Amino acid sequence: MRLKEHPKIQWPPRWSEGGERSIRGEDGILRDVDFIEPSKLLLCNEMDGRIYFAELYCFNSAFAFRLHEKLKPIVGRPIREAGELNF
Repeated sequence: MRLKEHPKIQWPPRWSEGGERSIRGEDGILRDVDFIEPSKLLLCNEMDGRIYFAELYCFNSAFAFRLHEKLKPIVGRPIREAGELNF
């Protein structure tokens, strides 16, 4: 199952720029991924020269860790590749 088809993950996430602007989609380049909490990731996306952030809630910490490990190698690549990751 691809990440974007997973029933417990909201993909694509809602991207915001400094808490002001909110967009949704798979455009842009994944710039970073890190943990906020054991079951929540912070994604950084660059789109049209702007940096956007999204919080991705995972249903448990084991899945969050697994997702983090799968996303790290595609940092610097198009964000749409994240939605295609198999789980």
